[in-house]
Amino acid sequence: MNAVLPVIEPHHFTAADYIAGEAALDFINTMTGRDEQPRDWLDSYARLLEWAGRAKLLPPKSLQALALSAARNPESAARALVKAKRLREALFEIASSIARRRSPSPDALELLRDHWLAGAEAHDFGMERGQLAAVLDPRADGLDLVSSMVAWRFVGQVLPQPSKKLKLCDGPDCSWLFLDTSKAGRRRWCDMADCGNAAKSRRHYARRRR
Repeated sequence: MNAVLPVIEPHHFTAADYIAGEAALDFINTMTGRDEQPRDWLDSYARLLEWAGRAKLLPPKSLQALALSAARNPESAARALVKAKRLREALFEIASSIARRRSPSPDALELLRDHWLAGAEAHDFGMERGQLAAVLDPRADGLDLVSSMVAWRFVGQVLPQPSKKLKLCDGPDCSWLFLDTSKAGRRRWCDMADCGNAAKSRRHYARRRR
């Protein structure tokens, strides 16, 4: 992981920030530029909720309840944000290790386990689309709920994927993770319109220089 300390950079999330194919990976990507100039887009607990809302990680009522709780308990919200960022870095280590066919550290796995168990506790069994499934308990609360749900999604949606589908963007100053669902399995960029076009421009410039 990059030893350079990240810069806290206020950021309003848009659809372009959700390209990974899974919300848990999009959460990891709220730190960008890990390989060169890391920028942390989670500058507040409110921003964490903004991200979660656009990711559709939680229903609106849950997000509203968390926003109210954060306003009433700003110190607790600040601690929850720190915990969310620690989880994010542990997930990056785990996901990037899988992508590189390496073993993640026990510490990262333990942190994931703790948050995943909390995510399991936030669920109950109910009917969804005519089938019995684990669904979010509407009574679930606590300022760590976003982190718990991210861990729940990571275990349920990312870990079952074949390791060859989990990739790091080849673009410089990026290091975003994504699931490669292309038929050929040759996707290299987080977004062809961003890192992909930048790489094409660099190659074109290099050819002209030669």
